[in-house]
Amino acid sequence: MPSLLAIAGGAALVLAASAALGRLAWRFRAPHSVYYLSSGVPLLSLCFFALLNTGKATPPIALALCSATAALIFLRRPGLARPTLPHWSALAFLPFFVFYLVHAFAPEIQPDAVTYHLGLVSDWIRNAAISHRIGFYDLLPLGLESVFFPAVLAGGFSAAKLVHFALLCATVPLIVRLGHLLGLDRPQSLAAAGLYVFSPVVGISGSAAYNDAALVFFSLAAFALLLEDAAAPRQALLFHAGLAAGFCYAIKITGAVAVAGLLGWLLWKRRWRGSLWAALAAALSIAPWMLRGFLLTGNPLAPLANRIFPNDFFHAFNEEVLARYLSDYGGLAWHRIPWSLAIDGATLQGLYGPLLLLLPLALFALRKPAGRALFAAALILALPWTRNIGARFFMASFALLAIALVLALPRRLAPALLLLQAILCWPNTLDLYSNPNSWRLRGFPWEAALRIEPEQHYLARSLPDYPFTRNVALHLRDNEPLLDLTALPFAYLNTVPTGPLSSAQFDNIVQTLNSAYGEAPERLYPVHCRFPLTFARAARVRLNEPLPGSWSITEVSVERNGARLPVSRNWLLSASPSPGDAWLAIDGNRATRWHSLHNGQPGMFWELRFDRPIPIDGLSLILPNFPRTNLATIEIQNIARQWIPVSQGAEMKAEIGVPWRMFYRHAAIRFLKHQGFRWIAARLGTDGHGPTAESLVSLREAWGVDVAVRNDDLVLLRLR
Repeated sequence: MPSLLAIAGGAALVLAASAALGRLAWRFRAPHSVYYLSSGVPLLSLCFFALLNTGKATPPIALALCSATAALIFLRRPGLARPTLPHWSALAFLPFFVFYLVHAFAPEIQPDAVTYHLGLVSDWIRNAAISHRIGFYDLLPLGLESVFFPAVLAGGFSAAKLVHFALLCATVPLIVRLGHLLGLDRPQSLAAAGLYVFSPVVGISGSAAYNDAALVFFSLAAFALLLEDAAAPRQALLFHAGLAAGFCYAIKITGAVAVAGLLGWLLWKRRWRGSLWAALAAALSIAPWMLRGFLLTGNPLAPLANRIFPNDFFHAFNEEVLARYLSDYGGLAWHRIPWSLAIDGATLQGLYGPLLLLLPLALFALRKPAGRALFAAALILALPWTRNIGARFFMASFALLAIALVLALPRRLAPALLLLQAILCWPNTLDLYSNPNSWRLRGFPWEAALRIEPEQHYLARSLPDYPFTRNVALHLRDNEPLLDLTALPFAYLNTVPTGPLSSAQFDNIVQTLNSAYGEAPERLYPVHCRFPLTFARAARVRLNEPLPGSWSITEVSVERNGARLPVSRNWLLSASPSPGDAWLAIDGNRATRWHSLHNGQPGMFWELRFDRPIPIDGLSLILPNFPRTNLATIEIQNIARQWIPVSQGAEMKAEIGVPWRMFYRHAAIRFLKHQGFRWIAARLGTDGHGPTAESLVSLREAWGVDVAVRNDDLVLLRLR
């Protein structure tokens, strides 16, 4: 367990290294010291991205690199300006600072942080390298996590939390600088900063090892540098604006809108050379992650945009299902969104407080050029929020609209606005009106922060799945594959599990388990096609009529003289859609299927192409819930490359699926073992994958599994 000194030292080391690189990049002449951080963090992230990809990111090398970089902070040591805050603003900011700081020092318990934000960093530490594993989280840009890496090495997870919290704190002087550039006085700027940082969703995200507060900081830095350039044009300002905007993409793919907005503005103003410098700077943060995604999957935007860049590793259909859910969170009406963001805090996972309902007054700021600039930037940064309406994704726009609101109101109201936001967003006040299940900071864990309360004790009472996760870690070897059907906090595990967010491998495994478990009766239709012995180049199954659900093929076999021919690794498979899954229809396992993943449409096909013409006289297929042979055409391609239908008069006989499910279960487990899995973590119940988990536990012999660990409704299953 790291000490308080190690935690603070790990964060300070990363921040000092970032500031040192930023000062060098600015050649010690930034318009404001906060810009050293906005330029230095992207450069430090780039250094550690390179180190992690060499496979040499051992603790001595990584910490030596960070320490050597941090030592550069002593070059031309600047005089430290003493921060000056009006008494009324200090009265508001200080309690929140202490409250957030205590939570930042406490062990990490927030959902995304204890999964991929810190779980992948833990994986890098175990392997001294960034993994080439292909999963949803693994392929996201992880620019901020690259900076978390040395912090965790030096001070554990809480050091990473402090790094993120420092970026939240740095947003306050950045907003003050923005206010100065826009013509606001200091009390007005502080009021705008308070509206932002006192918001409960900002507090819980910014004091955790998330990346949302960092995304806001770098988005505002890029905007502020544009304003600096408008006041006194310099190419260097645009280079550093591009550096900050590009790092927004490295934090989250949706941060690309900051780059688009920056370059769009410069091109509209015909700043050709400036736009080139900004684009080159942005590419420093964007290109490495895009190149990594392209080399691993063929999709530079992986794990998203799979419709634009089709690949075998992610299904575009499931990406679109997730996107549809996130766009309305299960059917939330648009007129309920303001209430959810201002008061409720549960439906959209966070709240901003009742003063969010005053944002329409910010429209009066449109009378001023500064107000129009703020609204333009806020609208651009809000574009990703239209695709995921969760509260965290509105933070950058809210920060800018808060400035616009202060700009629109009389100056003398600024102190009252700040103090009112502080009162309304204080935890005791939130208890009076917000949803009891709202996502916000609770309690004051000072004993855990100071490590008076042991870390494991705090985690056991504050993170419900932690005890089970630690038990799982006792059974698994480091980096051993684990199928996760419940979203374990794998930052506290010794491996990175597969699931529960979608990848093609995870989708196929879940579909296989579901086909073996499924409650609904299923009919299988074996189709046997016999024809004169023919030298064939290929075989194809093509859908003729639309189907209301996904079209699937359980198994295909190529025959000669009534015997199935062994599958050659030189045969080529294709399908439309889902070509990467075509092999599931020829693997000899009835539990696996090739799925179209879309409603069946005429013209969809599954195709097998031989490496050389081979003599065959039969094709056999197993089609689930497919009662007529004329729904599809079965064809072979002869040696003259002509496609010949062979499905006329094909024999079809229905097999009731219920008895087959007895055999599916062992076949499904065999498929999992073939994929390299020996362990399944799942949660019992009726939601999500709960029914499958119930079946696995209650019918252990039928499946061929054993229960290794059970904590209440969580189980770890060992495949026999």
